[in-house]
Amino acid sequence: MGYVVCGACSARIPPTNWNQEFALPCPMCAREVAVTVFPVALRPPKPALPERVVTGEEASCYNHAANRAVAHCDACGRFLCALCDLDAGAGGHLCPTCFERQETPALHERVNYDSVALGLVTLPMLLCWLPIVTTPAALFFAFKFWNAPSPVFPRSRWRLWLTLVIAALQVAAVIWIVAWVIPLTNGRGVQP
Repeated sequence: MGYVVCGACSARIPPTNWNQEFALPCPMCAREVAVTVFPVALRPPKPALPERVVTGEEASCYNHAANRAVAHCDACGRFLCALCDLDAGAGGHLCPTCFERQETPALHERVNYDSVALGLVTLPMLLCWLPIVTTPAALFFAFKFWNAPSPVFPRSRWRLWLTLVIAALQVAAVIWIVAWVIPLTNGRGVQP
């Protein structure tokens, strides 16, 4: 249980003087002090002990697989046990990682960068010259966000690997077009 001090002399005010209908004198300096303490402050703190997962059908904590999940992080969506659940105010919950990064609860702002990179490299293939612009952008997304936090549901990196392979093929195709096809159409073909 905590304590309250007098504003004038910093002496501790005894708990018997808390929550009285009228101000009582400080035991040290005799100034009148009115102390109002919320009932929660009078209760001893309860340790947050996690419950263990009993069946395989229960959700477990992202960080502690043996502990039962009691909430989910409002920022990243990961399941949290009683040890990992941090109060975000207004009934919200944050995991320790998102709390450290000071992320606001915004699940819809999570971006699947692997899908963005794959889309940048595959969809423009329908148009002839667009890959010249989007292939470098796809490579940027693939390398920049290779170690980005996973979205709500963790995924493997196959999309990023596929992006790199297709981008490399597109770069090779552009080099082939510039080195062989364009000179052939101008009548200056490369002679073997």
